Amino acid sequence: MWKLIDPLEEAPGVWQMALDEALLDEASAREDFVPTLRLYVFRPGCLSLGRTQAYGSVDADAARAEGLDMVRRVTGGSGVLHHGELTYSFVARVASPFTDNIEQNYTLLSEAIAAGLARRFGVRAELEPSRPERNPASGACFLTPALKELKVEGRKLVGSAQRRQKGAFLQHGALPLTTDYALHARLFGLTPERLRGAMVDLTEAAGREVSHTEAAEALEQGFIERLGVTWARSPLAPHVRARAEALVAQRYGRDDWTRDAVC
Repeated sequence: MWKLIDPLEEAPGVWQMALDEALLDEASAREDFVPTLRLYVFRPGCLSLGRTQAYGSVDADAARAEGLDMVRRVTGGSGVLHHGELTYSFVARVASPFTDNIEQNYTLLSEAIAAGLARRFGVRAELEPSRPERNPASGACFLTPALKELKVEGRKLVGSAQRRQKGAFLQHGALPLTTDYALHARLFGLTPERLRGAMVDLTEAAGREVSHTEAAEALEQGFIERLGVTWARSPLAPHVRARAEALVAQRYGRDDWTRDAVC
């Protein structure tokens, strides 16, 4: 039986990223850690940067002018606008069915998400089979699908990133439900037309509006279908929340953490 954190939490980006790392720390420290899925929403909207991404690769002034928070993730990859989307976070030990092979773990989780989207919305998402060359001139995650990320008719649907730590791993990712292409373009210095050709949101892929709750239910079901999971719904443990509070103070709530790329 795997753990599903309940309820779906809406909170600022610094808190969401601190909770993800706190769960990874817990998985690293405990051999009996149960694979855990957490589904959440950034509120207010937030622009997140990859661990080693240059701060200047996005328009921070435009983000602030739009009332968006900014945070740096502990995972790699490029910038993601968390605005009108659902975020998933999965933490597990490196134990069956997972291995120390990043590609294999990506594949399992992407297949689970794809199964849920197909079952609930009839969306046929495919895994990117190759490792595309990233465009160093852009800080936008959704401009190019990475290996084993999900796309629909060639356009990226889910952007994910992973971090491994002492026998455990964290993978989290964004599933856009709706997309403000003009806002994306301002933040990443791209044209709306280029972004429309590169990415797709769930509302467009499904042909109808999708709520956060409905999208979350679809992902939960996808894990059941693809990985044979039985979910145990559970709130976050108090000591995990306490660790997250410490991480907000030590790291995520600090301006120098957000501004300085971690090499």
